[in-house]
Amino acid sequence: MNTSVIIATSVISLLLISVAISWLLAKRRTQQQYAGLAALKQLKNLVVSLQKHRGLSCAILNGDQQQSAALNAQQKQIVSAHLSLSEDSFVSRQARWDSFNQHWPRLQQNWPSNNLENNIAQHSLMIKNLLFLSQDLASFYCLSSLSKQHKNIDFLWFELLETAESIGQVRALGSGLAAAKQSSSVERIRLAFLHNKIAQIDSQSLNHFAHSFIPNDPAYQPLLEQLLDTIEVELINKPQPTISVNEYFQQASKVLEGLYQLFDAGIAHLEAQQHAKH
Repeated sequence: MNTSVIIATSVISLLLISVAISWLLAKRRTQQQYAGLAALKQLKNLVVSLQKHRGLSCAILNGDQQQSAALNAQQKQIVSAHLSLSEDSFVSRQARWDSFNQHWPRLQQNWPSNNLENNIAQHSLMIKNLLFLSQDLASFYCLSSLSKQHKNIDFLWFELLETAESIGQVRALGSGLAAAKQSSSVERIRLAFLHNKIAQIDSQSLNHFAHSFIPNDPAYQPLLEQLLDTIEVELINKPQPTISVNEYFQQASKVLEGLYQLFDAGIAHLEAQQHAKH
């Protein structure tokens, strides 16, 4: 075998090896990003359960004992989401996850002895920590790179989830005030602050993703505006609220569930794009 044949054979072999390595690396990256998307969904589920736990526990602290069964159901959901997330190699190594593992058992045991303000603050601190963890996770798995069609896809795990959390806070605080049928000026100032924060959501991005991912039901902005009107008229402007806990909680929950439906649809879009590539 002459030298030129040997060289040609070697070059072809190296090219084949390079292609094989590139394919294996791409496959591994895809698997990791699938894992990242799955963990992000579980983090969202955990945040949702904690938000519901916050709202229900606030209602109970203000005398609405009918919410006890629903609260127990949310505690079971939290345990389920926690178990799933503990299996993710990235999440389990994070200091933010260690912080949650320490904070949640204390809150679960001690919330009945909290006042309304402290109960909301403790839940909100824990949820804020998990939202930061979700952003860390998305960065680690390079999830923003998954969509070529939507350049600002990280709106889903940044602004959308943060706005949902603000709605979760006004649901909790408002439910507590509706149950107590009275509010302090400090509580109404807090509601006004959250009201303004929610109103600052990037409506252009919200409507864009709603029409892109859920074209048959894109009416998120009107529902959000209706909730903002209710907060202003029924809670901020009324020191003695007359709206029922159930009515308010359901209205806030409908908006919150809509935002999370949009989040889920966006994640499903990314999963479908990954599947189409491979």
